[in-house]
Amino acid sequence: MEELKALVATAISPLIIAIVCQCVGWVLWYRRRRQIGILTVAAGTLLLILGSLSGFSYESRRTQEFLYSPADIEQLPTSPLLIVVLGTGFNPDPHLPPNSQVSPAFTARLLEGVRILKARPESRMLVSVAGKADPASKQVFLNAMLDLIGVDNSSVTLVTAAESTLDEAEAAKKLCNTNPVVLATSAGHMPRAMKIFTDAGMKTIAGPTDYGFVRAGSPRDRVWPRWIPSIDGLASNHAWLYEQVATLWQHIRPK
Repeated sequence: MEELKALVATAISPLIIAIVCQCVGWVLWYRRRRQIGILTVAAGTLLLILGSLSGFSYESRRTQEFLYSPADIEQLPTSPLLIVVLGTGFNPDPHLPPNSQVSPAFTARLLEGVRILKARPESRMLVSVAGKADPASKQVFLNAMLDLIGVDNSSVTLVTAAESTLDEAEAAKKLCNTNPVVLATSAGHMPRAMKIFTDAGMKTIAGPTDYGFVRAGSPRDRVWPRWIPSIDGLASNHAWLYEQVATLWQHIRPK
């Protein structure tokens, strides 16, 4: 299902639609329907330019990222917690060090989980490592990452079979034993993940990390770069589209 959501988001992305328009337009030109061909090429070019402006989705994505504040250790329950680190994929290449076998997003999520675990050492941490690698390779990888960070793996449970946030919520529910759950995931993913975990009946506390935006009004907050065409703009709008597709699926999926 994750592949289907990614495929739908890609199919409706400005980049793909613009490329299709360009191809169709040049075919029409070649077949001597030149006026409509030129208009179709121009429409594709305009769509590509507009799609590379991150300003259209910037405020929506930033609002979602800062919907939940970072976890405040002093405000966390004193009872044992289940700290859940959501996965982002894994490249089991033995020629790479473990920290290069995952995305920066996963590393940020794991570090946030470890930060909370070290403040609440009586708690447990559940880590999801996604991807199609075998469970043994994932366990070797996680052990190496924990060794780098200096965490005893006896307090960590690995989830190897989860293919989505829904699967990770099911795994967490089996392990939490009514304990509060602290969810460590990327800030942009947090609103959808929190809904999934709370809908599953768990008392869930947000632990957002991996921020992609600066806070409104902070020193690095600038408006003008959002309205300059860029590859980052295309990526930003695509990420926004993916979240919309994933949220829609969350509402219409079979229960």
